[in-house]
Amino acid sequence: MNIQSPISMAGAGPAGTGKIRVKFLVDNEKKKVVFAESGKEFVDVLLSFLTLPLGTIVRLLGKESSLGCFDELYKSVESLDASHFQTKACKNMLLRPLSAAGKLCEDLVVRIDDTNHRAIRVCRQPKCVTDTLYYSSVRDVPCGQCGESLVLWSSWTKGDREAKDDGVFVRGGMSYGITDDLQVVPADTDNLMLLLRDLGVEDVDILEEKTLELGLEEVSTN
Repeated sequence: MNIQSPISMAGAGPAGTGKIRVKFLVDNEKKKVVFAESGKEFVDVLLSFLTLPLGTIVRLLGKESSLGCFDELYKSVESLDASHFQTKACKNMLLRPLSAAGKLCEDLVVRIDDTNHRAIRVCRQPKCVTDTLYYSSVRDVPCGQCGESLVLWSSWTKGDREAKDDGVFVRGGMSYGITDDLQVVPADTDNLMLLLRDLGVEDVDILEEKTLELGLEEVSTN
């Protein structure tokens, strides 16, 4: 972890482009961040990575994710003609998979994934709409009644969250410590002292405190 890039991800949508204040303790001799301390917002962004499908991670990292052979697997899906798939929608689903936690991630202060989880596609034929109301969130899905591809109609409305001051994944009102290898612990004195000891820091006086405001640009910098 370096101070310019505590997270290495790329891509973002129009929402989730706020700023997160994060305090870093830096070992200037070793030129590295020892650990970071923040509230719920930064931890929520870190935990949101666990909700991303592999296909989304590979796409956001420009097919340079270092996830074994998954980069090449993604490129293979891209290069295969749609005629090799059961439907064109199958190819689209593999290249831009949806996350079950996508709606939750819309509430992140900094949102990495640019997927629109609220898009609704319906058949352009009025009879199909009135008879079946067949719809999908994926591009190029055929209508179950007439077989014509569904078209983008609208996006369903996002409701207000009940606990507006709470976190997305973790509870608000408390601080968290994040280590260089992304361990997350409650930022109480005992935990932080244990972290420092495990990291080989004997004298906390050698550490410099720096507070940064991280936005989409900083989070998405490699």
